[in-house]
Amino acid sequence: MANQLGVLNALDTAKTQWYHFTAIVIAGMGFFTDAYDLFSISLITKLLGCIYYFDALSEKPGTLPHRIAAAVNGVAFCGTLAGQLFFGWLGEKLGRKRVYRLTLMLMVICFIASELSFGKSLDGVMAILCFIRFWLGFHMLQSLQFILLHKFVDNHLILSLRT
Repeated sequence: MANQLGVLNALDTAKTQWYHFTAIVIAGMGFFTDAYDLFSISLITKLLGCIYYFDALSEKPGTLPHRIAAAVNGVAFCGTLAGQLFFGWLGEKLGRKRVYRLTLMLMVICFIASELSFGKSLDGVMAILCFIRFWLGFHMLQSLQFILLHKFVDNHLILSLRT
């Protein structure tokens, strides 16, 4: 308990330094990228409905069928669960920084691939989009980013407490 109070007092009296801003940017970018990856699709499904499912004779022209909208919206969350388990295990085996780079590359590749979804039929395009969105959710960038940030802040805090 006394050690924790010493750490809290050191945090309260510490001057704002460059590493504070670095930590804020790292945490903010991790949150922003994952939030964008997971939640922007709800806006895009409206555009997909207008492009691929436009029927002037229906009551709601340009809306995705419910089963397809649910699949496109939810498949990335399934990938996120699987990715956290897999990359958490892999991060312990290979090292977190190495796996962080791997997940970053996977995120960029899947993001570009989701923009270039292709197919001959409507269901084919949506199936490919769902497949790519699963892998986009699989990357689990934010969790590894917070682990690295935690280690960075802890190490820097320990060094600053020693001086």
